[in-house]
Amino acid sequence: MLQAAPISTQALADVINQSVDCVKLVNTAGDVLWMNANGLCAMEIDDHTAIYGRRWSDLWPEENRQTVNDALAQAHSGEPVRFEAFCPTAKGSPRWWNVTVTAVTAPDGADIGYLAISRDVTEGETQRRALGIAADELRHRLKNTYAMVCGMLNTFALGNPEHEAFARAMNVRLMALGTAQSFFMGPDMPRDVKALLPALIQPFADARCTLGLDGVETVLVPRAVADAVALIIGELAMNSAKHGALHHGGAIEVMARADGAGNLRLAWHETATREVTSRRREGGQGLDLIAMMVEAHRGSITTRWESHGPVVEAQLPIMQ
Repeated sequence: MLQAAPISTQALADVINQSVDCVKLVNTAGDVLWMNANGLCAMEIDDHTAIYGRRWSDLWPEENRQTVNDALAQAHSGEPVRFEAFCPTAKGSPRWWNVTVTAVTAPDGADIGYLAISRDVTEGETQRRALGIAADELRHRLKNTYAMVCGMLNTFALGNPEHEAFARAMNVRLMALGTAQSFFMGPDMPRDVKALLPALIQPFADARCTLGLDGVETVLVPRAVADAVALIIGELAMNSAKHGALHHGGAIEVMARADGAGNLRLAWHETATREVTSRRREGGQGLDLIAMMVEAHRGSITTRWESHGPVVEAQLPIMQ
């Protein structure tokens, strides 16, 4: 049976000194009192006297000093603080750090300073930035590819009414994907379906059809789910523009919300001014495409036909 073993102050200091992280003791004024050997090495500090007694925040770039001071203030209230920030070494080598700050108290409960542990996360941050640059370039190329494919479809279909109809349908689908991709051009991912859905439906807007979007709530989704939403809504809007309320007039109510179990729930309730005369049309593949898209994302979908239009409800996982 394991039991707690007594450990001397020197032994504890030796253990901390061997930590692979940069461990610092900071007094209540925010001055560095001590840094472990591996920390000095990671920060490329040859002489510890160059930093002992200096304010810890002054060792950081000016743009991150307030973050450090705020972390100390927050830790003073008894709450451990974690943040990530850039700070080069003493010799100018770029480094990104994951930092944890905890208040240190004496046996009588008096505040005596802070324990700050910094872990070098430069490799991961560098890879993340490289992936972000590559992703931006890929999205740019995809946008150009969508435009090129639309142009090719239109060119080859010119003069053939059947082919022209197909080209228009494919253009709409590619435009929907492009719209979804455009919402992820910046680094602040994921994105909000409350902004995405109106952008997807607006190209089909018709004064004779009322669009109800009050049921669309703020839900953040990753790119893959946004692509699925774009295809689903794009297909439904295109079908409506050809055969339903967006063509003949009527109303469409769209709902989007998170269900609390890590799922996005979508609903499309369409009521056209004309009754539905056919639920399946020759060559029509829209609803089948939607079902395949939802299945690929391990979601579920139901379609119910009322007298004047479809009611489509889909569920897509947004939490991995």
